[in-house]
Amino acid sequence: MACMYRVLCLLFLLLPAAQALANSQSVYNTYKNRLVQIRIIDTESNAKSTLGSGFFVTADGLIVTNYHVVSRLVQRPEQYRAEFIISDGKDPLPAQLLAIDVVHDLALLRSGLRDTPYLRIRRGKVRKGTRLYSLGNPHDLGMTIVEGTYNGLIDDSLHRRIHLTGSLNPGMSGGPSIDEAGEVVGVNVATAGNQIGFLVPAEYVAQLIEAPPAELPSAQQLLARLSEQLLANQAEVTATLTANPIPAKQLGTYMVPDSLVPGLNCWGDSSNDDDLLYTETSYTCSSKHSIYISDSLVTGTIRYGHYYVSASDIGSTHFYAIMQQYFTNSGERGHREAVTPWECETRFVDNNGLPMKAALCLRAYHRIPGLYDLVLSAVSLNQETTALQTDLYLHGFDYDNITMLARRYLEAITWKKP
Repeated sequence: MACMYRVLCLLFLLLPAAQALANSQSVYNTYKNRLVQIRIIDTESNAKSTLGSGFFVTADGLIVTNYHVVSRLVQRPEQYRAEFIISDGKDPLPAQLLAIDVVHDLALLRSGLRDTPYLRIRRGKVRKGTRLYSLGNPHDLGMTIVEGTYNGLIDDSLHRRIHLTGSLNPGMSGGPSIDEAGEVVGVNVATAGNQIGFLVPAEYVAQLIEAPPAELPSAQQLLARLSEQLLANQAEVTATLTANPIPAKQLGTYMVPDSLVPGLNCWGDSSNDDDLLYTETSYTCSSKHSIYISDSLVTGTIRYGHYYVSASDIGSTHFYAIMQQYFTNSGERGHREAVTPWECETRFVDNNGLPMKAALCLRAYHRIPGLYDLVLSAVSLNQETTALQTDLYLHGFDYDNITMLARRYLEAITWKKP
């Protein structure tokens, strides 16, 4: 009797896993004919250079994938072409790039096929904990289905992403994550490892396919559309950043900008090394996601750091030399094909009564007129052996907005007399 009881317990423990396996098999068998593998082919070698996944979204053969999967078609159309393989097919078929949404990392391809089975977009609200099925072709191993859990939108006011608890792997980018009814909840876009995945919300897919272009755009038209989208996005981000006063945080004897918008990752630390001649307390913030443009350029990010440095056993000359190292180590590199060299200007400024040395550096994007990156570095000069160093990095804003945001950031720094 006890033996029979143990056997029944074991069966009940295995039952949920068996049901999950049956659900996965059923979902895959039902919807696999909506899936494709995307291949970007180098025309010189006639070999694949990029692999991704995609899925049919209309009966006339339109395919959705990630922009980053097909970005080389936009950046170097003379060197690359696209092809796709349907899930049960062997021979690749040609595809043409029809539309892009670079901000949300989406692209729309025309396959030339007709009467294709396709996936519908889920329109209603998704409840946290909903079981999802992510489909794609990881590492060119064949179409795969991975179960995961919908965990809502991440806390990021700049870039909307769905948090998926599940294993996404390279090659699954552009594939769909669907519910049990086969409706698309999101598009696989990134992973942070350890069962942390990210999806592009399906609402942006709906927008992309709502009114697809009737004619194939030229390479120049695609670049122009990319520029328009990035300029519109930076205007929206700027409006978000300036909607409220900058929150302040005390760091030593200074008040500094805290999280500029909800959802930034902010961290603090302090030095406790007895060998150092000074102490440092730091506070840094950065956006969680970026906008991929090409292999040599990502944009749409905000990052900044404050460093409160104090010393008691050294003179002001030695302390100045230490702070000079902070001030000169705040630059950034960039790919020459994507951005111009930095152009910098250094000044001594009176920041609302706080004397500071500030350096402002700008660089432009070669192929996206009107967009700039900025680095602002500033150090306080009002105390002999105590100082604040602050560094601000902005990527992908127009000139007026980027300089206004830098000025607003600097003006938010004040000194509190002990």
